[in-house]
Amino acid sequence: MRIGIIGCGSIASEIISRSKNVVAVYDICPDKCKKFGIKICGSIEELIEESDLIIEAASTEAVKEYASKIIDSGKDLLIMSIGGLVDDEFRDSLFKKAFEKNVNIYLPSGAIGGLDIIKTAKIAGLNKVTIKSTKNAKILGVDCKTRTRIFKGTAREAIKRFPKSTNVTVLLMIITGMDIEVEIYADPDIKYNIHEIYIEGAFGSAEITIKNHPTPENPKTSYLAALSPISILEYIDKKVLIGV
Repeated sequence: MRIGIIGCGSIASEIISRSKNVVAVYDICPDKCKKFGIKICGSIEELIEESDLIIEAASTEAVKEYASKIIDSGKDLLIMSIGGLVDDEFRDSLFKKAFEKNVNIYLPSGAIGGLDIIKTAKIAGLNKVTIKSTKNAKILGVDCKTRTRIFKGTAREAIKRFPKSTNVTVLLMIITGMDIEVEIYADPDIKYNIHEIYIEGAFGSAEITIKNHPTPENPKTSYLAALSPISILEYIDKKVLIGV
């Protein structure tokens, strides 16, 4: 399987260091890609031609601009910037097109976990889903002396305010089918990212807490998020799937 990547940041670095199948990359700033020593494509069309699976690791804008074109080409797509799927009409259209083209769209768990519980609990019905995210104040661009709540609202509102920091909220929204409750906290002393997920439903209740160290290359990206697409790549061709 030939893998192409959109975006040459920390997530791309992690994937390329752990997979021998990445054959090409594309970025609107091609100089960022030179460190990888693999083919740098001059256009998204060239990347599509070179690849069987394309991993978007750039931005929500890249999802909106390139996702439909990739699916139209009959190539599989893994989306990291899941906030690009917040619009219902765009998301439904993309998923429908993938079904018609018989291609796969992969949405990794990113910086959170417990999605198996949530998907299973949804079968019986969910009453409430909330997520509280705490990140270093500098990463969020906030000046505060103690842990401070800087946002409370829905996933749709959160991704508009913090497009690079709340992709997991949109992932939860898609999985649950609910515009979930979101709280974001800035903490000047914290050195990792914390996500606290609370779910209630007919099954009972669950609390899931994830404490993420940042990637060595970029403190804005959780290490677990950078590893999540690699986990999917390891499962794609498996005949036995565990915990899915």
